[in-house]
Amino acid sequence: MKTIADYARIFQTGSDDDWVEKRNKATSQVTTWLATQPCSQAVRIASALAESLAGGALPDALANEVASHIRQHAPSFVRTDELGDLQIKVVTCVGALSLVSSEVESAGWKCPDALAGGLWSALWFQQPLPEVKLEELRQDLLAASQVRVSKVAELTRQRRPVPEIGAVAIDQNSPNGSKVNAAFARAVGPMVNALRDNAALDREELDFMWWLLSERSDLLDEALSGLPDAARAVVCGLDAAAKLRRLPARAHRDVVLRKVSGTERVSLGEVIDLLGDRRVRMAEGLGTPIKDSEAVLPLIHAVCEGTASHQFSAERLAPSEWAARALLEGAIHRLLQSEPKL
Repeated sequence: MKTIADYARIFQTGSDDDWVEKRNKATSQVTTWLATQPCSQAVRIASALAESLAGGALPDALANEVASHIRQHAPSFVRTDELGDLQIKVVTCVGALSLVSSEVESAGWKCPDALAGGLWSALWFQQPLPEVKLEELRQDLLAASQVRVSKVAELTRQRRPVPEIGAVAIDQNSPNGSKVNAAFARAVGPMVNALRDNAALDREELDFMWWLLSERSDLLDEALSGLPDAARAVVCGLDAAAKLRRLPARAHRDVVLRKVSGTERVSLGEVIDLLGDRRVRMAEGLGTPIKDSEAVLPLIHAVCEGTASHQFSAERLAPSEWAARALLEGAIHRLLQSEPKL
C-alpha cells in the first residue's frame, strides 16, 4: 500500500519524517471520510480530482474538508494557492488511492466502486501530465481504479450458492404472531436473497444477449447499420450499458466491440456532429446526468447538452475506444440513476 512517503518528491520543499507521518495520518482520515460518501458524491469527487490533476482547482467544500483533516495533525498547515492546495490535492488523491485499493466486496457499487469507476473514466480521457512526479500519482490512481472496476465486475456476477432453509428457532415461551414471522423470515431470508440476486444476474445476461443478437438500437429505435462508424460505436456502448446492473466486465466490452468497425479517429465534438438529429433522441433516453460529473461522464454530458465543452474534447479516439468509453460511462450513469434518492 502506497503512502504519502511515496509521493513526497512531488513537493519541492524538504519533507522530513515528521512531515510525512502527519500527512499519512491525515490521509488515513481522508480515506475513512471518503468511504462514508454516497456513490453519487463519490463520482463528483472523482470528477473534481481529475479536473484538479489536469490543472484545475478543487471545489472549496472538498478542499476545506481535506484541509481540516491535515490541520488536525499539522496545526501549522495553511491553505495557499502555491503549496497548500497542492498538498490538499496529493493527500486527497492518496486517500482515494487507498480506498480504491481496499478489499472488494461482493455486493458491488459501494462508495469505493463508484469512486474507482469515476476515476478510471475521468483519468482515462486525460493526456499525461508534464510534471513527472505528479503523473506517477495519476498513473497509480488510474491503474488501481481500473483493477478495482475489473474485479468488481467479475466478482459481482458470480452466482451465489443457494442455502437450505434454516431452522426456525422460536423461544418456547414466546407468544405466536410477530415473533413467529420474524423467525421464519430469518430462516428463509438467505435462500430468498440468493435466488433473487442470481435471478437478477440471469436477467442481465439474457437482456445483454438479446441485444447482441439484434441489429437495432433501443436508444434510437432504428437499425445500427446506417450509422457512421464512430456514432455507431457510441450508440452500441450506451445501448449495451442500459442492459447492465453492475459495472461492465471485459467480456461485455468484447461483445460490444463485435458491433464496431472502422479505425478513423475522431474527437468528441465530431462524434456529436456525426450523431446529428439522433442526439436529441439519445438525450431523452439517457436522462439528465448528475451535476458536477463532467470529467467522469464527458460523452454523456455532450450528448445531453449538444456541445463538447470538456477540456479534452479535442482528444481523438478510434471507434473501438469510443465504444468502450460509452459502455463505461453508460454503466456508471445507469447505476447512479438507480440509486435511492435521499
